[in-house]
Formats: sequence, structure tokens, C-alpha cells
Amino acid sequence: MLAYITRRVVYGVVTLLALSVIVFALLQMSGGGPLDRLKLNPRMQPYIQQLTKQWGLDQPVWKQYLTWLRNYVSPCVERSQGCTETIGLHNAIPFVVLAVAAVATVLIVMKVRTYWRAGLILGLWVVALFVAIQNMTIAFDWGISFQGAGPVWDMIFSRVGATFRLGFAALFLALLIGIPLGIYQAIRQYSFFDQLGTTAAFVTFSTPIFVIAIALQLLLALYLEKWTGVKLFYVTGMNSPDYGDMNLLQRLADILQHLTLPALSIALISLAGYSRFQRASMLEVLHSDYLRTAKAKGLPRRKIVVKHALRNALIPIVTLVSLDIAFIVSGAIITESIFGWPGIGRLYINAIQTVDYPVVMSIVMVIGIGIVVMNIVADILYGVMDPRVRYE
Repeated sequence: MLAYITRRVVYGVVTLLALSVIVFALLQMSGGGPLDRLKLNPRMQPYIQQLTKQWGLDQPVWKQYLTWLRNYVSPCVERSQGCTETIGLHNAIPFVVLAVAAVATVLIVMKVRTYWRAGLILGLWVVALFVAIQNMTIAFDWGISFQGAGPVWDMIFSRVGATFRLGFAALFLALLIGIPLGIYQAIRQYSFFDQLGTTAAFVTFSTPIFVIAIALQLLLALYLEKWTGVKLFYVTGMNSPDYGDMNLLQRLADILQHLTLPALSIALISLAGYSRFQRASMLEVLHSDYLRTAKAKGLPRRKIVVKHALRNALIPIVTLVSLDIAFIVSGAIITESIFGWPGIGRLYINAIQTVDYPVVMSIVMVIGIGIVVMNIVADILYGVMDPRVRYE
């Protein structure tokens, strides 16, 4: 198991290096220099010289890439007074916590033989990530935005919480509705509800996300308010201007009013995919030999479906969810622009428009790291959920 995880981590690092080379090359071929806008202002010459020296912009392309890579993986402690690589033992607490969580995960997979293994692993990592984030004092020297907007690390991680909120809500809605929908369609195969769900899934899955987002804005925000006289949902922003003066219940309601439409616009496409995959997987399991045996023994239909069929039918969804993270992030980039959501999606679009290399590269690599990590987690959960899987 440990050897398999190590091998996957090595493959992941190679994948991320290849991704960085490809994206860096595409940015170089996009036309125009990253400092062209700054050169229009004569007062920016000292700043231009600083950036040129820091990123090696006067060097060949391959040296610029190596300079960016060295800066990207260089840790620092004090960003406000210049990045230093002097790291003390107290700065290593988050990494120690994550390492302990990784070892504990391996032990749980090897030693625990109950149905609670997946829950134990999930709870372990929730606690580990919370402790790591609370004790995080190390940043990385991702440089300063070429447009003078400040340190790239601060720019990204001041917005990543908003994108995480939107993506998690979309994933939660998609799983909450899509999986039960697929199960019910499989149980009621070829019924009117099954045909209706199949048609709706194909229509939704083939509709561009910006069309869905605009349609939701029109139907559930503008027209619904016009018809009922009550404003249930907002079409822009993450909070109301008077959010700070609200009590707890009012804040929760305000968050839901702003979050529902952008999360639903992303979730609908994933929901359609989950329901189709879950239906197909459930039908395959329901027609298997061991379920026929369970039926022949006279077990109740509910017990057969919930206890015996559902667990094996959920296995393909694990891989689908891990791969869907990329779609959710790409959907969030479009959705954030439409709904004015202050996440990394809007930052990414603005960085592309202004040819802000450090911001674009950093966001792409953060997304790539997240996808690689999710794929490794999915492979581990495969072994947790399916006893037939063995890691040699």
C-alpha cells in the first residue's frame, strides 16, 4: 500500500511538471510581454527592473521557466518584509500533522475491517486539515503580481475560500440529488419517471454552463421576484452590504440566498452525470448473481438494495467525483464571472487578460495539485470500499 501511494505521488509530481511546462510555453506563445502595460507608464521603470531581475525576463525562455519553478517551490515565512527561507521547527507543524494523517490512513486501510473505514479516514483528514491550516505559518515565494496587485500567494488564498465554498456547495447538491435519483431510476427501470429523468439528464448535460447560469438568473431571481414580489435569490456577490450587522440566522439566510444560484448552475451538469452513472452502476449490480441469491433467500427488498447493492454501486462514483473536481473548478471560473463571485475564477480571467504570468501559473498549478491529490485519494478509497482491490 505504501509503495503504491509513493509511486502515485511520483507520477503526480511528473504530471505537474509536465503541466507547468505546457502552460508556461502557451503563455510565452500568447503574444505580447507581461510588462507591456507597465512600460506605458515611465514611473514604473524601477518596478519593471525589479520584476525583470526577479523573474529573469531578460533571459532565454528555459531560464525563465527554471527561475519561475525555483521561486514557486521556495518556502518563506515573512512575506510583508521580504521572503526568507529561514524555517524553524515550529513552522513544520502543519507538515507533521499531514504526515501523521497519511500514516494513520495507511494503518486504517490495513487494520480496520469494518464499514466505518471510509468515515474514519474522512474524519481524520478533516481534523488534520483544520489543525494544519490553523498552524500554517509558511507561505511560498510565488512573487508579486506583474500588475502591482500584491503578493500572488495572498491574492490567491484570500479568494480560494470563496471558490471552495461555491465548489463544495455545488458538489454537495450534485451528490445529494444525483445519487438518489440514479438509484430510484434503476429500481424503477423504464418507468415514466426513468424516461423523464433520462431525457432531463441528457438535455442538462449538453447545455453550456453559462446558458444554465443566465437561465437561473432570469427564472429564479428576476422573474420569480417579479411574480411573487419577494426577493429569494441574488444574482451577484457573495454577501449583502449590511452582512456585518446581521445576526446569525440572518447571515445564514443571506449566504444561502447568494450561494444557491451559482452553486446550482454548476451542480446541475454534474447532477445529470452522477444520476446516469449511478443508474447504470446500480442496474449492473441489481442483475448480479449474488443479489439473485439474496432474493432467493427471501431478504427484504430494502435490505437488498441498501445493504448489498448500494455499496458496490457507489464504487464507480468515487472515481467520477475525483475527476469531476476539474469540471467544478472550470465551471466555477465561468460562473464566478457571471454571478460576480469573488473567487479565484474571476482572478484567473483578469490575470489572463492582463498577461499576469505569476498569477496565471500559480492558479493553474494550484488546480492541478488539487486534481492530482483527489485522484490519489480516489484510488485509496477504491481499496477501502471494494475488498477485492489489492495494491501490490
